Amino acid sequence: MYLLFADESGTHGGSHAFVLGGIAIHEDDTAKLQTALDQLVIEHLGKVPINLEEYELHASELRNAKKPKMAGRTNQPSSVWAFEDRKMRLSLLDAAYQAVVDFVPNNVECPPVYFGVVVDNDFHSDWTAQEREQFAYEVLLNKFDVMLKRLRVDKGLPNKGLVIHDRRVLAERDIQSWTAGWRLAAGRVGQVRNLADVPLFADSRASRLLQVADLVAYSLYRRYDPQRLETKHFAALWSSFAEGSRELHGCVHYTPNYGSGSCLCEPCSARMEIEQSSDSVKRKRRKTPR
Repeated sequence: MYLLFADESGTHGGSHAFVLGGIAIHEDDTAKLQTALDQLVIEHLGKVPINLEEYELHASELRNAKKPKMAGRTNQPSSVWAFEDRKMRLSLLDAAYQAVVDFVPNNVECPPVYFGVVVDNDFHSDWTAQEREQFAYEVLLNKFDVMLKRLRVDKGLPNKGLVIHDRRVLAERDIQSWTAGWRLAAGRVGQVRNLADVPLFADSRASRLLQVADLVAYSLYRRYDPQRLETKHFAALWSSFAEGSRELHGCVHYTPNYGSGSCLCEPCSARMEIEQSSDSVKRKRRKTPR
C-alpha cells in the first residue's frame, strides 16, 4: 500500500493561493524515513530530548518560532523551537529538505513521490474559497490515483492508496464527503478508483511524514508568494515530483496566466511541454495513412 501524507497552506486571510502538498510513500518505507528524520533532529539538537515529538519539522516554526510572550501577541501558540538557536534551526530545515530528496526506498520500483497543487486566488475568480479547495483536493487525489494505476499496469505492482492528512477540524467532514463522492462518480477531474478509504486525519506531532507534507506545502507556498518569493526549497524538491503525462505530473499551478503563456514557472512550463508533445503526437497520427 502507498500512503499519501498531505498538508495544506494558504487558508488564512490574505493568502495569494490555496496550496496542497504531499508525499506518497510505500508502507515498507515509512518507519525508515521516520527514523532518519528523528535522527536528523537529534543530531542538530545535540541531545535526545524526552519530548522528541514536540520538535516538529514544521517549516514556519523553524524559521520564526514564537516564544510565549510573542505567541500571546500574535494569537499563535508558542514553540519549543523558540529556545533553540535560529542558525541551527535554519540548518536543520535545509537538511530536512535534502534528507527527503536523498531518501533511498527499500524497493527502487516503489520510490517516494511528491505531489503539489497550487490554485491561485484569481483562478476562476467566481469560485468561492471552498470551491478552490475542493478542486485542489480532487486534482491531488486523482494524481495519486493515476500513479497507483500506472504502478499496477506498467510494473505489475498492485497497490491501494490511503490518504493521511494533517488535522483540519472544520474541513475534515467536507474532505471525506468529497472523496466518497469521487469514488462513486467522476467530478471535475475524474473518478478515484484506487483508494482504500476516505482520507484519515492525524496530529502532525505524531508523524514525521505529515511534517514532510508540511515541508512540501511550505516550499510551494513560498515559491508563489509575490511578497516573499523564495525558490530554494522548492528547487530542491522539484526533480522529485512525479513525472509523466499531463494527468500524472506531480506538481501543477492553476493560474489564469497559463492560458496566455505568461506564467513560466517550472510546473506551468512542464505542463506546456507535455501538452505540446501530446498535440504533436496526435497530429502525426492523423497524418499517418491507414
